[in-house]
Amino acid sequence: MTTIKLPSSVTDTLTLAGAATSFYLFTQFARHLYIYLRPSSIGKYRSKDKETWALVTGASDGIGLGFAQELCRRGFNVFLHGRNREKLLGIQARLKAEYPAVNTRIIVFDAGGSTANIDAIAREVGDANLRVLVNNVGGQTGVSHTYKRFDELTHDEVEYLLSLNARFTTHITRVLLPILERNEPGLIMNVSSIASAGFPWLSIYSSTKGFIDSFSGALNVEMKACGRKIEVMALRVGSVSTAAMDVKANLFTPTARTMASAALNRVGCGEHLVWGYWWHRLQGLGFDVLPRGVMLSAVTGRLRQLKADADRKEKSQ
Repeated sequence: MTTIKLPSSVTDTLTLAGAATSFYLFTQFARHLYIYLRPSSIGKYRSKDKETWALVTGASDGIGLGFAQELCRRGFNVFLHGRNREKLLGIQARLKAEYPAVNTRIIVFDAGGSTANIDAIAREVGDANLRVLVNNVGGQTGVSHTYKRFDELTHDEVEYLLSLNARFTTHITRVLLPILERNEPGLIMNVSSIASAGFPWLSIYSSTKGFIDSFSGALNVEMKACGRKIEVMALRVGSVSTAAMDVKANLFTPTARTMASAALNRVGCGEHLVWGYWWHRLQGLGFDVLPRGVMLSAVTGRLRQLKADADRKEKSQ
């Protein structure tokens, strides 16, 4: 058997390439591990000498309520945004009973409607020491069926989804940014989704989450370029057990409050786009290492099943 001996220059190059690859993989692994092991920096946004406020959009249930609870637990006063006044008043009473020392105020505004008078929200915040904005509001509400083909959506449904998931977040950030800058350091956390990869039957929702990712990255860079002490993060979220999702909590599907707590623990990690929950990050690795077609084929199968379940439930009503 003939043995082929490679020139020393080739073996040296291959050895160097292998070492470089190993080093790269190790640094990537260490970077991701650091994100989930380091202590949160959320405390630096809480003033020591006066009340500090956070504002959470879509705070009447789901992940938004989880954020409101966790921010109260961590010593922040919270503006609770939603479209249903009675529901918000109930949440306000609930938080007061759980955290007597914390103050809350409600802001009623339909995120899926017109944003022409959104300056009213800034006026309601007024001179409060607002330092944290959590743009959580979003979803598929306002659509007659959760899973619809793009061409089955009506004009009004498209407009509502665009406003709910993109326009409102964009405009409330615009009108509150001067307040955050006045009180800096500040934090803007925009809730995104694994659906930003592009999912069938969720075309508008998926694309608006892609916008949220890009918008957050651009604004984060802009704040740094302008010398502002405003941290901007997009939060990738997978499946979460909420009343709207109607799925049981498990290792890969946390409760809304667990999701919110994990997200706040990522504050200060240095990334503008981060998976808040460790087990969601593991799921997301599939999109990083497997061919896109393979992952989307699996996702399509799952969504096809969910669509069929929703169709059956709708017919039975």
